[in-house]
Amino acid sequence: MPRDLPRPTRDPDRVRADIDRWGYGLHEGLLEDPLFSAVRDRLLEQAAAELARGHAFEDGGPTQQWGQFRDEHGRIRPEAFTGAHGGVNQRVWLLPNKGAAFLDVLEIDSMHDLVEHVLGDEYQLSSFSSNIAKPGGLPMNLHTDQWWAPEPTRPGRRPLPVGSMTRTRFDNDPDRPDTSDMLAPAACSNVIFMMNDFTDANGGTRVVPGSHLAGRHPDPERDHDVETVAAEGPAGTALVTDGRIWHGTGANLTNGARVAMLLTFCGPQYRPQVNYPVALDHRILDEASPRQKAMFGLKVWWGYGRTGHPSVEFIRPDQQGLGELHLD
Repeated sequence: MPRDLPRPTRDPDRVRADIDRWGYGLHEGLLEDPLFSAVRDRLLEQAAAELARGHAFEDGGPTQQWGQFRDEHGRIRPEAFTGAHGGVNQRVWLLPNKGAAFLDVLEIDSMHDLVEHVLGDEYQLSSFSSNIAKPGGLPMNLHTDQWWAPEPTRPGRRPLPVGSMTRTRFDNDPDRPDTSDMLAPAACSNVIFMMNDFTDANGGTRVVPGSHLAGRHPDPERDHDVETVAAEGPAGTALVTDGRIWHGTGANLTNGARVAMLLTFCGPQYRPQVNYPVALDHRILDEASPRQKAMFGLKVWWGYGRTGHPSVEFIRPDQQGLGELHLD
């Protein structure tokens, strides 16, 4: 691996340059006290409570890798994602519903500056969660966070239709002779906040530097032995990635947990992972700032996402639209 790979820095220009060149950058101190401690304490308490009350989502085992929601017969199997069925790592979903401190994270200006560098002026929050990698968890399969994006294809070849793509089945043409055609970045992928120190040993997120320029998604068969590096940094550092980079959670070989808080962003024309107008407490939606409303998918983007007249700037999920009318 090259010696000049990204390292933690407080220089946002360097982080942006690293994202462009390597597909990821490390912004040290992007989350600092007092917000850092408030977020960490609330996150750990929520995770412990969900585990104690039987609500924990646990994966990272041989049959509980993230995205493997269906069995060999195509059936949804939510019960599989528990410690009793081999899950090791714990995920905490929908953090904006679980504490005011998480909403404050959404107002970090320097984070938005980096997201805008990748996605531009308009974007949505796709997901906001935590991944707690515990000892004994397996490494995650390499993937991109825009696996749903069709790859360039050859004239005359019928590609896999977009509605038939899944997390394990996407259009990957092994006979495409030229991979210089790039997939455009449509997801900023993750802003991963390191809630404790990330190291190679404790499962720091593994990346393939420069893979965002590969022009394709990773193929489990031909890319199983590709070389990866761990994103390492002190607590409070944010790993910011281009959505095309090949990456995955590392295996935790220590005796303590590696705690990450993950925010994923996507362009305004894409479907986010979380349906926020339905999932969020309506008091949060009512009190959200204009920037938060845009991230939660309440902002109409050039006529898309509307519930009625396309000139409305923000929708209200509880507002009734114009219904059937009659002339008396």
